[in-house]
Amino acid sequence: MSDHSRCCAGHHDGKPRKRSGQDVDPAIPLAGPISTTIVSYAARVRHRVGEDAVDRHARELHARASYDCWNGLSEKDQELWRHMARLDLTR
Repeated sequence: MSDHSRCCAGHHDGKPRKRSGQDVDPAIPLAGPISTTIVSYAARVRHRVGEDAVDRHARELHARASYDCWNGLSEKDQELWRHMARLDLTR
């Protein structure tokens, strides 16, 4: 996918986007058991796996499974990929 104008307006500066603090404003609001599990698991394993490693592995998993651009994903979708990466890295 060489033309990123539709997915992310061509913003590929190489730096990850700043996420809001997960303790205050999680990407996935606590609205049910699934979102609560994702947020609580992230808090439980934060001391075992660094956020940089989680983000890097999430991008790798996404790249293997999709042709979509990472920057074009919503914050919720990115957080779901990060959750899958946390699960994969802490097994």
